[in-house]
Amino acid sequence: MKPSRAQVLRQRIRHTTWVLLAIWASVSFAWVPFANDLNFAFFNWQFNFWMAAQGSVLTFLLLTILNAVLINRWEKELAQLEDAPAD
Repeated sequence: MKPSRAQVLRQRIRHTTWVLLAIWASVSFAWVPFANDLNFAFFNWQFNFWMAAQGSVLTFLLLTILNAVLINRWEKELAQLEDAPAD
């Protein structure tokens, strides 16, 4: 049996949330144990310092914007599907 469009959208929302959460966790925490090894120039800054000072925060902001755009679009479509009369 083929899943309905509403079920596909709900699954896509959950999957996107988990993927973005995993990206956030890896950018926020996964690089910390390797900070001494990440000692190369990045925009005239040391990469480990850049990630601690700006990179993690900027990545979090980009993920938040991406989440808002995608989830709002899918929830709007989901609301239209749920409001439509059943055939």
